[in-house]
Amino acid sequence: MAIQDASIARDYYQGSHRRRTASRWRVRRDVLAKLVLTVAFYAALWRATGMWYGLPANFDDGASVDPLPMKLMLYSLIPLSGLYFLLEQRQFIRTFSRISPLIGVVAISCLTSIVFSIDRGASLKGLAAVIVLALPPLLYRARYGNVEAFRILGRFAIAAAFINVLYTAAFPQFAIMRGSYAGMVKGAFYHKNTLGQFCSVSFVCLLSTQKLGRLRYSTLVRWAAMLCLLALIVATKSSTAVVLTMFGSVMLYAIRIIHVYPNRLFRSFVVALLFLLVGFAASFIYLGVASAVAEAFGKDLTFSGRTNIWEQLFPLIWDRPLTGYGFAMFRQPDVMEEYVKVTFDARSTHNTYLELALNIGIPGIGAWVLFLVTRLFRKMTIVEADQERSGARRKEIVIIILIMLGSMTEAGMMLAPFILWPHTVIALSELRPRLLANRRPREA
Repeated sequence: MAIQDASIARDYYQGSHRRRTASRWRVRRDVLAKLVLTVAFYAALWRATGMWYGLPANFDDGASVDPLPMKLMLYSLIPLSGLYFLLEQRQFIRTFSRISPLIGVVAISCLTSIVFSIDRGASLKGLAAVIVLALPPLLYRARYGNVEAFRILGRFAIAAAFINVLYTAAFPQFAIMRGSYAGMVKGAFYHKNTLGQFCSVSFVCLLSTQKLGRLRYSTLVRWAAMLCLLALIVATKSSTAVVLTMFGSVMLYAIRIIHVYPNRLFRSFVVALLFLLVGFAASFIYLGVASAVAEAFGKDLTFSGRTNIWEQLFPLIWDRPLTGYGFAMFRQPDVMEEYVKVTFDARSTHNTYLELALNIGIPGIGAWVLFLVTRLFRKMTIVEADQERSGARRKEIVIIILIMLGSMTEAGMMLAPFILWPHTVIALSELRPRLLANRRPREA
């Protein structure tokens, strides 16, 4: 009996030891997975902004838009995403297990456009960069939820605000533009418009959706960063950035009125009514405000010659309506020089919808816009009990609206490895965090 009891005890303690070892490995794996995703997330944000020292203040100086450190940072996202796949294969697969059919149509359009591209090499590189840059924010949002994702966005926005103010003060020869944009601040960014777009969306990300509690040091830092962002927006002299900041701030709190009503059917009715009203009034309000802001900066309603570019590019859509000219083609300087003849150097289409129609064709841009509208409608009608998640969802809604509005006058705001692509990916994601159910008891 003693020998049998000892055998049972040995089996029991060995099993208990194995369970403890497996539990410790799961904890270490979770910690390592979060570290990998966090590093990749910050790297993706930095790569998207393109901030770097010494970017020229005048485009005529001929510096590359994508310097070597930015390329290396983009390449580093590949092994980081691969390492996360090895750590959490099920979660990685889960992230891509429920893809909208509309995204499938967009993907097919992108691949088809590459087949018929006028430069397949450039199109392949452009699509690869978009996918690689989308992975870290998408995986982080799916793993830890929108609240945690916006904490990362907020920390990065605070750091970027202070960095750009200090950079402008220390290196005005690089931070303040010359040539046709003389006197406009671009900070550590390549162009003043990208700085304006980033500051507008970052300002909305830093706005609080909770009641003001006890004053903390972190709150003072956040307020100081928001003041820096506002100062940078004004210094860029970007009418689009000013309009987006005003619209975003108002919408963030206006949407809260809809979320007061818990009935989803009533919300759907209100949202549908708002879409109709906004559809009729947006053209008058947006153009009116934009005109006033543009005049304040010494510009006109044609948005600094953008309409001249659009008039030349729009007819090209009907030459290749189904396949487009190739993914990312109308972001290439030589392509723009071939098809656009203006008195100034037109480096982009200055309209994301037009750019996507030219790149991937009408079916692709149609499916993408429909996906944006349906996802926006869904996010506005979902009832969210938790206040933090509800506030983060409102920010997602505002970001989608701002990007859709900003895309009217700026290129590269969607399906492009640029400034707001990580924000777009987070805002459009719908996956709930895996450990949400496990966190609720501890939060209570």
